[in-house]
Amino acid sequence: MNSYELAMIVSPDLGEKDVQKLAQDTKELLAASGATAVSDEQVERRALAYPIKKHNEANYVYVNFSGPPSIPEKFRFEMRHREGLMRMAFVCKPVPKPPAEPVETAAPEPDYPTAAVTPNPEVTDA
Repeated sequence: MNSYELAMIVSPDLGEKDVQKLAQDTKELLAASGATAVSDEQVERRALAYPIKKHNEANYVYVNFSGPPSIPEKFRFEMRHREGLMRMAFVCKPVPKPPAEPVETAAPEPDYPTAAVTPNPEVTDA
């Protein structure tokens, strides 16, 4: 099972109810395709970096879910002709690794022979 984030850019010509309906249909389609842990969608209206189909702003819809690697292909096939859907992208999120426990290592023993240091009576501190 992979973790994914789906980002969709929806036309600003659609009303808010239509965008919410598209987001709900997306969640239902993902669940029907075998996705688990489908999160609540985030919908926000933002300016685009460049015009798409003569629009300078659009609605962004984000959905997080986990499922088998075949879901993005099936979902693209089902959603490719939906009205108002301008772009979509799937991002496979990496699995977080648990933090490694620090391994305590002993100080290495010196390889040279050690001799007892005796003070030299001839040397004085000046």
